[in-house]
Amino acid sequence: MRILTVTLALVTGLAACAANGEGASNPLTADVRFEPGPRMGAPRATHQLIATANGQLLAIGGCVRPGCDPGPASATVDIIDPATMTVTGSGRLLARHVQPSAVALRDGRVLIVGGWIDGRPSTSIEIFDPATGRSVAGPALGGPRANPAVVVLADGRVLIAGGYDGQEPLADALLFDPASGKLSTTGRLRDARSGATGTLLADGRVLLTGGGRAERRPRIALASAEIFDPATGQFTATGSLADARYKHGAVRLDNGDVLVVGGSDTRDSAGKLRSVERFDVASGRFVAAGRLTVGRYKLADTLLVLPGNRVLVAVDDRTPEIFDVASGASSRIDYELGDRWNFMALTRIDARTALLSGGYSEKGIVPTDQSWIVHLPKG
Repeated sequence: MRILTVTLALVTGLAACAANGEGASNPLTADVRFEPGPRMGAPRATHQLIATANGQLLAIGGCVRPGCDPGPASATVDIIDPATMTVTGSGRLLARHVQPSAVALRDGRVLIVGGWIDGRPSTSIEIFDPATGRSVAGPALGGPRANPAVVVLADGRVLIAGGYDGQEPLADALLFDPASGKLSTTGRLRDARSGATGTLLADGRVLLTGGGRAERRPRIALASAEIFDPATGQFTATGSLADARYKHGAVRLDNGDVLVVGGSDTRDSAGKLRSVERFDVASGRFVAAGRLTVGRYKLADTLLVLPGNRVLVAVDDRTPEIFDVASGASSRIDYELGDRWNFMALTRIDARTALLSGGYSEKGIVPTDQSWIVHLPKG
C-alpha cells in the first residue's frame, strides 16, 4: 500500500507539473528562445531602445547609476549592429536624459522628447542622427514635460500627448512635423494624464489608456481612455478600463484590438496588477481578457506580439511569460533573466529576432548593462 500511495502521488505530481508547463514542453512557449545579448556601453534603465528606419539599433540615455540616478552615460547612445549583435559605436545627446520618450522617424533620425534632466522635467526636444552620432536641438516644448505619450502617426507626424510638468499631469497635446521641424498645438485631452500608453490604431487614430500621476503623492491612477483623431485634431472619450492603472503596457493585436497589460494601482509596487484587458475597437469598449502569472509593472513599451495570437511579457520578473489572447491564460518561459528587472527596453529587429535590454534590479535599484536576444517563431 505504501508503494502504491507513493507511486500515485508521483504520477499526480508529474501530471500537475505538465499542466503548468513544468518538466514538459509547453506549446505556448516552446518556440520562443532567449540567450544573452551584447553588453551595452553603460548600465541603463528607463532608457529607450529604438530600431531606426535605416536598420540600426540605438540604446538611448536612461539612468545609469545606483538609485536610478543620471551620470555622464545618460547623455550617450549605444549604436548596435543587429547583424552581429555588437555595439559598434556611440553617439552623444545634448543633455543627460532619464526616462526619455523616443520614436524613430522615417528618415532614419530619432526624435527624443521630454524625460528628466537634472532632476526636472525636460523642456526641449532633441533629434539624434545615427549618421553623425550627434543630436541637434528641436523646437522647445513650451514648458516642462515628462512621461508624455509619444506616437508616430500614419502620415509621419508625431503626437506628443499629456505628461507631467513637475507638479501636475498635463492635458495639452502637440504635433511635431519632421518635414518642417516645427511643433504645433492640437486638441486637449479629456483627462490630464501622465504615463498613459499611446497605441496607433489600424485606422490611423490613437488610443490613450490609463496613466494619471505616479510622480508624487497622492498618486492618481486613471481607468479612463480616449481616442485622438488626426483628421480633426480632437480627443474623444471611449470606454473605461475595469482596473485603473499606470506603469502598464499596451500593444495592438493582429486583429486591430489593443491589449492592455499589468501596471499598478495607486499603491504602486504594492499594487501590481495581473489583470489584462482588451480594447474592442468595433464596440469601443474594454473587456476582461485574462490574467498574468504574476503582477508586473513599469512595462513601458516592452510588449511584443507573437504569431499565434500571443504576447510576450518580459519585464518585472525573473522569468518572462507569454500571454495567450485566445484563452486568456499565461505561461512562463523556461529561462531566467537573473533578476527582477524594471524599466527594461524591448524592440523587434526583424520577423525572427528581438532585443531586450537593461533595466534596474528591484532590490537595489541598480541598472544593468545586460541584454538578451529573443528568438521568435515564424509568422
